[in-house]
This record gives sequence, structure tokens and C-alpha cells, in this order.
Amino acid sequence: MIGLVVFVAVFAWYTAPNPEPLSDSNDPFVGRWLVNGTDAFGSEYSGSLTIRADGEQYTLGWIITGALVTGTGTVADGVMTVDWEGSTSGRKASGTAEYRLDGAMLVGVLRPDGAAENGVETAERLPGA
Repeated sequence: MIGLVVFVAVFAWYTAPNPEPLSDSNDPFVGRWLVNGTDAFGSEYSGSLTIRADGEQYTLGWIITGALVTGTGTVADGVMTVDWEGSTSGRKASGTAEYRLDGAMLVGVLRPDGAAENGVETAERLPGA
């Protein structure tokens, strides 16, 4: 049942009109992305990621199964380095991440503070984003 709810929510967000353009900069990181990943504890998740340019920095916002996560990042040598924080089920989490573009895909490694393992995330740009 939870899978159906997640599918409906992501489908509704994916197909909803987006009246606010993100940027005219042609920055390859800026946009709206559909994400799938496995967290540091082996749990799979999916959701959306919005990346906005804010001067030399980027602001990131994830809506992930059961969580809202925010972050800020910078890009150097084609790698976006991000500090993030969020909460799920009343538990707060934070950490770092690194993203690279692999063709049209965004590929990331997430390092939650205090976790022994890393998580991984891939993202596909949403059409028109």
C-alpha cells in the first residue's frame, strides 16, 4: 500500500505543471530530478530533488519517501559537494554528499554523519526542468 501511495505522489508531482522556471543559466546541475537510491542502512527510496543556483552556491531540496531534506552545495571540477540535513519519523539526520553528472544522469554518494556505510543515489532530470 505504501508503494502505491509513493507512486501516486511522485506521479502527481511529475505530471503537475511547474509554472516557476528554475534558471536560464544552462547550468547542468540546476533543475528538477526524479531520484532513486539506497540509504546507508540498505533501505531503498525514491522521490524528487530540486537544485537551484544561488550565486556561487546551490540550494537543494529533496522530497523523499517519508522525509524532507535540504542542503547547500558548491561545484568544483565537475563535482557538486553538498552538506544536507533532514528528518524522517521524528529522527534528524545530516551528512555530506557528492554528485557527478554521468551523461544525462546525476549520480551521488551520500555519507550520513555517524553511519559506517554510504548511500547511493541516481537522478534523472524531469522533462522541461
